[in-house]
Amino acid sequence: MNELEHLVEAALEGGADRAVLMDADQVVVDDRVRLKCRVPICKNYNHCLMCPPNTVTVDEFRRLLAQYSRALLLQIKAKGKSEAHIIETELQVQNLVSNLETKALMEGNYFVAGFGAAHCRLCPECVDVHSGEQCRHPFRARPSMEAVGIDIYKTSQNGGIPVNLLDPDNLYFAGLLLVC
Repeated sequence: MNELEHLVEAALEGGADRAVLMDADQVVVDDRVRLKCRVPICKNYNHCLMCPPNTVTVDEFRRLLAQYSRALLLQIKAKGKSEAHIIETELQVQNLVSNLETKALMEGNYFVAGFGAAHCRLCPECVDVHSGEQCRHPFRARPSMEAVGIDIYKTSQNGGIPVNLLDPDNLYFAGLLLVC
């Protein structure tokens, strides 16, 4: 068994419907993904601490990504289409990514980095970047894949677990863990 395969098992045991290890160079980064944070403008843009412009830029992320060898991509299927189901699923992804990141860190992967789905859902309302306050959950909060420019659809396709935007009955949310 590959030394990181146990992370796939841990992801599935932790609630992921799909999980796959892939080479980090199969993670697709595209500037247009982050553009979607601004056009149309997202209510979290420049307010949430885990959203742009408060995250690393797409160019910075590209440089960082090049230093990783493997990625764990996971997906969780929403239990329904309501806003409550979507929020619940995004929070589930956030928590699972955080748990897996901690597990990998404790195993000696000290450069492990996790990314969630959509914006951070750990607090009903972020402290806001303009408040000057620190994040309430600095060890659990993670930026989304979109915030750093990851094309979730192409990355999922590269990982062999594609998602279909035109199938609202099978709505999946993704998270990613980068491991050296």
